[in-house]
Amino acid sequence: MIRGMADALLCALFGLSLSAAGAIAQTIELKVSHYLPPNHQLHKKLEEWGDDLAKRSGGRLKLTIFPAAQMGPMPRQYDLARTGVADISFFLHGALPGRFPLTELTQIPYVFNRGEGSASKAISTAEASAIVTGMAADLAAEHEGTKLLYFIATPTVSLFFNRGAVRDPAAMRGLRIRHNGPIASAMIEVWGGSPAAVTPAELSDALAKGTITGMLFNYEAAKSFQMAESMKSVTPVKASAGTFALVMNAERYKSLPEDLRKIIDETTGPEAARKIGALYDAAEDDGEKYLRAANVEIVDLTPAERATFEERTKPIAATFLAKAEAKNAKARDFYERLRAAVGGTQ
Repeated sequence: MIRGMADALLCALFGLSLSAAGAIAQTIELKVSHYLPPNHQLHKKLEEWGDDLAKRSGGRLKLTIFPAAQMGPMPRQYDLARTGVADISFFLHGALPGRFPLTELTQIPYVFNRGEGSASKAISTAEASAIVTGMAADLAAEHEGTKLLYFIATPTVSLFFNRGAVRDPAAMRGLRIRHNGPIASAMIEVWGGSPAAVTPAELSDALAKGTITGMLFNYEAAKSFQMAESMKSVTPVKASAGTFALVMNAERYKSLPEDLRKIIDETTGPEAARKIGALYDAAEDDGEKYLRAANVEIVDLTPAERATFEERTKPIAATFLAKAEAKNAKARDFYERLRAAVGGTQ
């Protein structure tokens, strides 16, 4: 009888060990890649998301995050996820010009502004990000091989200079200005500048050496990349949006058990984009304070001066809409629905 009890106990212990081993085997690690520094709010949010996924899944989902382009340079971030080198990546559309013609329409000058001319005002990053993520079904085809988790659209892109205040496009004639994509490049040209392609990591050095005179950037990025020493003035035109996306390898997503896919779905999408966009809005305010504390001049444009910058960019919309329509017959419909969602005039 004693021997029987011992055998039963051994069987129970063996069963428990198998169960524990099974639980360990079920832990799924997802590699997440991005190019931003670890102090950036997106990196911190990804860490929070990883904690949330682990909690919701009972430890079955684990994120391992590789910041600062550890897995590959900024232009490769999207393809890291598309090809499965990374499971998830966060990337800048402007780093891959021409590959996302429909998405690039979200970068048309002042597309996220309500009102016109001197009354024109950009909506928040929180609202813009939720709007674009809500239109993800329209953009899925050109992100082939990935599942779109959310977009971030920052309608705060302004002009940053290593020289004194610029209040009029005429003062930009001949200046080399860093851009973040084809539409930003077109804006610089209509304002009289000369577009230059420079990665964020190289900006401080390029500005210090005078290789470039300025850049299209925003406050939160200026703080993340510690740009204060390279800056002397900012012209806050808030002329366009930088667009980013968090994407997951499509096959990797499909391979997950249904309950884990549901957890990912529940923690991404438009509302997640809104919350993360709000962090960008807060970081934008902090970035402005950071530059002011470093005695960088923030130009207070008059309504007429803002309208001058906006007026110069109006032909760009027609040009890029025509290019997008040549590749996708639904491009104009997408643009008009985007403007309607923003509440802007056509």
